[in-house]
Amino acid sequence: MTELAIREPSAGTLALTGDQVEWTPAQQAALVHIGIADAPAGDQQVFRHVAQRVGLDPFAKQIYMIGRNEKQPDGTYKVKWTIQTAIDGFRLIAERHPQYAGTLDPEWCGEDGVWRECWVDRKPPVMARVRVLRHDRPHPIALPVRFNEFAATFKDGNLQGQWKTKPAHMIGKVAEAASLRKAFPQDFSGLYTDDEMAREHSEQGRAARVFDHSGAVTAAELTGVAPAPERDWDAEVTAAVLAADVEQLRKLWLQAEGRGDVRERITASVQALKAAEETGPTEPVDAEIVDEPDPRDEPTPDAAAVVDEFWAEQPPS
Repeated sequence: MTELAIREPSAGTLALTGDQVEWTPAQQAALVHIGIADAPAGDQQVFRHVAQRVGLDPFAKQIYMIGRNEKQPDGTYKVKWTIQTAIDGFRLIAERHPQYAGTLDPEWCGEDGVWRECWVDRKPPVMARVRVLRHDRPHPIALPVRFNEFAATFKDGNLQGQWKTKPAHMIGKVAEAASLRKAFPQDFSGLYTDDEMAREHSEQGRAARVFDHSGAVTAAELTGVAPAPERDWDAEVTAAVLAADVEQLRKLWLQAEGRGDVRERITASVQALKAAEETGPTEPVDAEIVDEPDPRDEPTPDAAAVVDEFWAEQPPS
């Protein structure tokens, strides 16, 4: 049993009691509103247990569960549910603990490793820490966190939302949550703030099914920025081939790093265009009865030889 006594929520039809083992009919109806009605029964049971243990009310949006698609090794997707709250929820839990003696103000440090009580640099801090005090411990407890391990970014590496406009404030909240979890592991075990999960959201949730305490939402609603559409390599290569634009194919080849299938098609397309130049123009044909050959149907030439010729004038950097 945790040191933190379970606190009963205010009275009402949705009140979650400390000894409750199943959702009531009224609570089951409310699960649709908070967005977890379709979560597996096991995940819902864990969520209910954590809410009871920490004394937060899921129906008052003090604590919530989020599910998003996570790619599996076989290429399929599976919804993974995590329990989260805001930093205010962490503070409320800590305030109820008999050994909690407050926290010291956040501190930040840059690349020089010097801790500062005020961060005035335009650049984000490298690390942050918040020291937690316990009545039964002689020294403060802290767990410094690195900015680049938590900051939410776009695919191009640029910072998102408040991680760009308020970087010191955001990493300070993450540091406070991490230190509270270290100081009171039993009470915060399995519980994370939304700020701590921001980076995972930005990396995994762009095109995923995302839920929060208000119901189903999109990744764009969560981050404030629409997810970047997946690049249509097939259309871009086809357009360059039809335009006989070797320079554009050169650019696409460079940009397709890690996409062997795309580079193979570009290589074959360049070979086909060069072969067409050597044979010269042909008589026009009726486009309605003759299908244009697909460059992908051409046999793939020796990749090394073609690439050597491809970059003869401008080798890749």
